[in-house]
Amino acid sequence: MAETTDNAENIAGLYDLLRNEVDQFEQARSSGLLDEIDCNFQRFARLVALFLVSERDTYYGYFFMAMTFRTDFACTSIAGIRLDQYPPVFETNPLILMRYSLKEIVYIFCHEVDHVVFNHPAEMVRSNPEGDPEKYRLFNLAADAAVNDQLNQEIADGKKFLRMPKGAVTSQTLKKTFGLRSVKPGESYQYYYDLIKDKGEKPENSPAGSDGNGGAGDGDNGTGVAPIPGTTPQGGATDRQTPGEGRDGASGAGASEATGASSAQDDDARAQAAVTAGQAVGHVTDHEWLASEGTDQMVDVDQMLAEATKELVNEANQIMGSEARGMMPARFSSQVQRLNRPAELNWQSILKKYVGAVAAEKQKTRARLNRRQPRRYDLSGSREGKMLRIVVAIDTSASMGDDAIRKIFNEIFAIVSRKRFELTVIECDASIQRVYELKSPNDLPDHVNGRGGTAFTPVINYINENRRFRDALLIYFTDGFGESRIPKPLTYRNLWVILGDPECLSVKRPYGAVLPLRSRDWD
Repeated sequence: MAETTDNAENIAGLYDLLRNEVDQFEQARSSGLLDEIDCNFQRFARLVALFLVSERDTYYGYFFMAMTFRTDFACTSIAGIRLDQYPPVFETNPLILMRYSLKEIVYIFCHEVDHVVFNHPAEMVRSNPEGDPEKYRLFNLAADAAVNDQLNQEIADGKKFLRMPKGAVTSQTLKKTFGLRSVKPGESYQYYYDLIKDKGEKPENSPAGSDGNGGAGDGDNGTGVAPIPGTTPQGGATDRQTPGEGRDGASGAGASEATGASSAQDDDARAQAAVTAGQAVGHVTDHEWLASEGTDQMVDVDQMLAEATKELVNEANQIMGSEARGMMPARFSSQVQRLNRPAELNWQSILKKYVGAVAAEKQKTRARLNRRQPRRYDLSGSREGKMLRIVVAIDTSASMGDDAIRKIFNEIFAIVSRKRFELTVIECDASIQRVYELKSPNDLPDHVNGRGGTAFTPVINYINENRRFRDALLIYFTDGFGESRIPKPLTYRNLWVILGDPECLSVKRPYGAVLPLRSRDWD
């Protein structure tokens, strides 16, 4: 109990310190203050996670234990969880976040977790493949109402360490805004989205409110700030930042260290690029689940987000003990089960989506306009300039013949045929038997080497020792019978393809998706 009290006192002390530092920065615009804020926020965030684990709500706390934290002072987003990185990143702008009360900040943390747990990032892309801004706005309203209603119910049930910020979107907000006759509280985002998708807003009931700051109001701390994630921007419109936009000159504390010693001019530019709460009013963004510039293949993104969500949820679920797991609310435990239902798609379909989701560096080109400043014809655009790297590991002890292996590689080459790729094959049973590159199916050897026992660790160690595989997609074909524990692969994405039942995979934490390779897929 003493530890919990100490945590609470330390959190309160750091909160006051951060508030003071934010005040100082607004007066002085010092890059050095940004470094101090970043350092203290990292400590603050970890203490919040420990507080949630040790005393109040185990599920939220363990979820944050599976993430890293990052500040971005140039961003108009208050907070968001980046899912296209591993481990996922909880990213925030403390200059905006710290204008809320302590209980409101914990609410914001939990709000973002709920969005991920209930797979809203993937559902948002899936429901709006054309990227219509209006549909995106309506989805956000529906998802926020679903999340905030649940959090408010938890407050009513006794979680007094949470407080909903003024102006947060709830089911009652939607009822008033869209002139709905009746709205059930505590329903899913889909229920609310179906209610409002064909409705126009009543002008007198705009979600923005009348306080001039997007409806967030003053809160208990007496400061007027921009809306938090889950509240509505000014005029009800979403002035959404392009993922990655506004970060070229300043991407949070520590950016200058990444490029060596920074000049005084660079420090000054970084400080001037920082966005404070007052500057963000009416322009706040939320739910930035992708840190990259985005992709034109939205159908690939939804699968990537869904798999990233599943990985994160399962990791948090496995970190906690059985006692803590039993304390999860029913809505969480049922969602964990839902996320882990066997995939209905075959491995070929999933592979197509994974290939489209693998990150690729951008190469400058005059042949395309700059997406951020399309009217500047003097600025270069970008195109994909990096090879797609794929590592295919074959468990040579598995009951998969040479003909089946050849059919699998024919499938892989058909999927990547229109991309610049580099494909590395690793044959392994109890140890690595052979490593080679393939340019086409014709280069495939007549037979695989090995046929002994099974071990996954040699492949993982080989990959982790070679930095060129950091951005690769790992596909591991196996019957599943090997070690129960493996090192975490340092690849971009991992896909386990199991001959038969995916439940046969012996690895408890595979760090990736697990899919069946049924006999009809390769016979």
